[in-house]
Amino acid sequence: MRRLETMADDQLVALYAQGCNEAFDTLLMRYDAFVHTYIRFSCSDEEVVEDLFQDVFIKVMTTIRQGGYSAEGKFKQWLSRITHNRIMDHYRRLRSEARFDPIEDESGRDFIATSIADEGLNAEQELIAGDMVGELYRGLEALSAEQREVVVLRYWQEMSFKEISEHTGVSINTALGRMRYALINLRKQMQLGS
Repeated sequence: MRRLETMADDQLVALYAQGCNEAFDTLLMRYDAFVHTYIRFSCSDEEVVEDLFQDVFIKVMTTIRQGGYSAEGKFKQWLSRITHNRIMDHYRRLRSEARFDPIEDESGRDFIATSIADEGLNAEQELIAGDMVGELYRGLEALSAEQREVVVLRYWQEMSFKEISEHTGVSINTALGRMRYALINLRKQMQLGS
């Protein structure tokens, strides 16, 4: 038997549905960072992030065990949809709009700024890049929730517009339109910041 770590997602789901808890543990390890990062795009409160993370995987567990997952090779998209729905449920309960806060890695450092710094920039270039990251975050906060979501899914989650369309439940043209207006608005925000 192949090691669980090398199995495809749908194979692990099938094993978990048959009672193999280790298969679910493998899925959990595989998507831990993905789900945490996704949630952190909408929430900076670490307690809320952990609560939402647990809610997501409880929903995944129960849905799989009840036979509610149809294996189509799109586990990651399905997981993204559950995560998105749990985040939206959370903000509906709070009746306030989600904010886009800096994304931190495990050590508490800003993920984007750290990524830029890891590119081997000198101190002056890092300062400039840090200013640009700050402007980018301010610009993202100014976007509508729908526009911000499309930008996050496209550039951070690296989804195609077809995947974004499926994930958000809108047409491809609507997703493209939201991206277009998001980029126009981001450009305006960045120019105002200069």
